[in-house]
Amino acid sequence: MRLVFAPEDQAAFFGGDPDNFTYPRYDLDMALFRVYENGKPIETKDYLKWNPKGAGDTELVFVPGHPGSTQRLDTVAQLELQRDYFEPTILKLLKNRIAVLEQYGAQGTEQARQVASNIFGLQNSVKAVEGRYQGLLDKNVMDKKRQDEKDFRAKVMANPEWKQAYGGAWDAIAEASRKEAPRVKEQFYHSTDSQLASTAATIVDYVAEVKKADGVRLAGYHEAQLESLRQRLFSRAPIYPAMEVARMTGALEADLAALGPDDPFLKIVLDGRSPKEAATALVNGTKLADPALRKQLVEGGEAAVAASTDPMIVLQRKLDPLRREMIKWQEDNVQSVEEEAGEKLGKARFAAFGKTTYPDATFTLRLSYGQVKGYPMNGTEAPYKTTFYGLWDRATSFNFEGPFYLPSRYKENRDKLDLATPLDFVTTNDIIGGNSGSPVINRNADIVGLIFDGNIESLVGDFVYDGTSNRAVAVHTAGMTEALRKLYGADRLVQEMLGE
Repeated sequence: MRLVFAPEDQAAFFGGDPDNFTYPRYDLDMALFRVYENGKPIETKDYLKWNPKGAGDTELVFVPGHPGSTQRLDTVAQLELQRDYFEPTILKLLKNRIAVLEQYGAQGTEQARQVASNIFGLQNSVKAVEGRYQGLLDKNVMDKKRQDEKDFRAKVMANPEWKQAYGGAWDAIAEASRKEAPRVKEQFYHSTDSQLASTAATIVDYVAEVKKADGVRLAGYHEAQLESLRQRLFSRAPIYPAMEVARMTGALEADLAALGPDDPFLKIVLDGRSPKEAATALVNGTKLADPALRKQLVEGGEAAVAASTDPMIVLQRKLDPLRREMIKWQEDNVQSVEEEAGEKLGKARFAAFGKTTYPDATFTLRLSYGQVKGYPMNGTEAPYKTTFYGLWDRATSFNFEGPFYLPSRYKENRDKLDLATPLDFVTTNDIIGGNSGSPVINRNADIVGLIFDGNIESLVGDFVYDGTSNRAVAVHTAGMTEALRKLYGADRLVQEMLGE
């Protein structure tokens, strides 16, 4: 796979975090790759044809892809656990991480550059989690979930055979949720938010896990995962010590506030020191920024890791029993229970409703159908498409400042563009995180768009789909074609895609 074309980051993510998960949007969020075989571009008769006209209003469209995960079939007990424990804990932690990085980035231009991508990723997560959280706080959503579960449960209990086979599943999940609630903080606050510490933990786990049979290893250490894991471990990407100290200090301070000084994890990490003292000593004392040392430890196996005096490795050896206890506890008390009970509920649902419902997303291949369609928004109507006119209006409205500036090539070539050309559009396709990069195709299997986001209203889609306002957001092929030709001078690429 070779990268052929990508626009400027600012063109792909115009509007930055303020516009993320919103619509109308004005992003050229796309890239083109070429597939090679034996050193030559692959030739195939089976491909989706490029349609430069793109999708039209009310058109039937399909989205093939691998949607990540949804929780629409979770029980009310599971959703209440998410609402009352997981989501608020995650939000608080993410916002703390952002504040720490912003404080570090304010020290100078280089520090700001170092934290930029991390802050972007965290802000993206905050918006996504807030959308989920607001959905769970919505009384209408939860009331509907309770009524659906009540009706489903009554149907199962009314059938003696189903009752015997599946009737205990709800109570089993509720008990697992009750057990998990007091340990939620541990799952998130037993963290140092340090790349070096995470690398050390991976090395300690790696040398122990690879000795085991593949089927009993920890997740992430199975044979099929080792090559990519080693690539990450031995990467020569720079690690910034000062940023590591800042991140680790901030994380340990948050851990201390949430868990108190008697927490076993903190006792080991702090060892009588303040968060800043511990972070400074650990980061400045370790040599794990050197990929050669990381490789030496991995290849040396358990003996090399056991003999290491590197402070990060020593720390992770001490923390290893705590990590493994939490993993085993989760597997025994929550994961295994929910898997068994969830399987029963899946069978019960199929018995009760047949093929009228579809399962939760699990990164497996799905084909979603939908319609290109605007929706009611903020007391008005969101259009099915946006245009290059709208891009310039939004940039001009913010004086081309902050996340709303335009790359120089856009300003210099504005007169070349047909500003009425569609740029982005929305559809009713039921998608979720993991569908980004999925093609939008029409009834003739022509590519008419490229999925890159969902609107704010779609974030509750983890739990329930509402076709009145839940929308997938895509780049329009007409906009991509226009930009490639008139902004980037990529006529040859367009001709290749059109088979000219």
